[in-house]
Amino acid sequence: MRGQGRVYRPKVNGRQTGVWWLDYYHGAKRHRESSRTTVRSEALRLLRRRVAEREEGRITGSGRVTVAELRGLIERQYELDGRRSLDRLRPALSRLEAFFGASTNAVQVTPVRIDAYSAKRLTEGAARATVNYELAALRRMFRLGVKKRLLAVRPEIELPKVHNERQGFFEEGDFAALLLELPAYLRDLVQFARLTGWRLHKEVLPLMWEAVDWQGQVIRIAPQNTKAGDARLFPFGQAPALRSLLEARWAARDGLFVFHGGGRQILDFRGAWDNACKRAGLQGRIPHDLRRTAARDFRRAGVSEGEIMRLCGWRTRAMFDRYNIIDEADLSAAVARRFTGKVEANSAPPLEEPKPVS
Repeated sequence: MRGQGRVYRPKVNGRQTGVWWLDYYHGAKRHRESSRTTVRSEALRLLRRRVAEREEGRITGSGRVTVAELRGLIERQYELDGRRSLDRLRPALSRLEAFFGASTNAVQVTPVRIDAYSAKRLTEGAARATVNYELAALRRMFRLGVKKRLLAVRPEIELPKVHNERQGFFEEGDFAALLLELPAYLRDLVQFARLTGWRLHKEVLPLMWEAVDWQGQVIRIAPQNTKAGDARLFPFGQAPALRSLLEARWAARDGLFVFHGGGRQILDFRGAWDNACKRAGLQGRIPHDLRRTAARDFRRAGVSEGEIMRLCGWRTRAMFDRYNIIDEADLSAAVARRFTGKVEANSAPPLEEPKPVS
């Protein structure tokens, strides 16, 4: 009966599938969805629940939404939210759309097809973290479809845990060797990143003098200029090394940007970085190691984890834990405190930095 719906097994390439599908009407529109089971009685039980939800007004959506329409939802939402990561998102959406098909009905994007997408991307050489980013985008698309009442259900999309934490730190000798090999216009930039723990490409390179409050002795970043979208400040009045660096940059200023090359914003320095690391015998080191080193140095100086997260810009504890890695020197110092009551010399903070003011 039209009012009660039915269960059926569709044919694919002339062969009947094992999974039962639901077929029922919501208002004047037909709705189809997979029951995700090969047992007919379980499919019927789900159908009865859907019919009951429909009668109670808890079922929405027609099930006729395409993959292209879901893509439009997430792009529009990013634009409304003013998220700067939309340019990064679009290539992932294009790959998803090319695989599943722009005109494909969203209910045909099943967990089996999603697994096939992951397998294909990994076979192509994509990193697991990249595939997870694309799957997260797909999951966001379906969540928006349900939220906007275009879909009644969405597939479960699980993201395998990725263990890609880096464990690089800069010790004093390594950092000094790196500074010697870097071009002069990059040395202050790298030192600033080491002192503050800020993200080089997203937060340090675009830093302008208008963000430096000399009277309040604070550097302020507006929400739109941070990765997490939160306003942030970093007091430098009680940090002699950082204050001296900023004063030297101000004396030699040329244009709007704190760090520049000939008065113009530095857009990329990875080639110069890699060459300097190679000459210093530090192959494989990445700029993000400076951020990790800053977190460790703050912690060694006795700064609380909450204050480190606020100063350096970590929104969640999970993200902070990826950087706040205890190295061998920390463990050695911990053992010394436990059994001898003394602190080893190499456990002292590598930078002469007092605890910043919150």
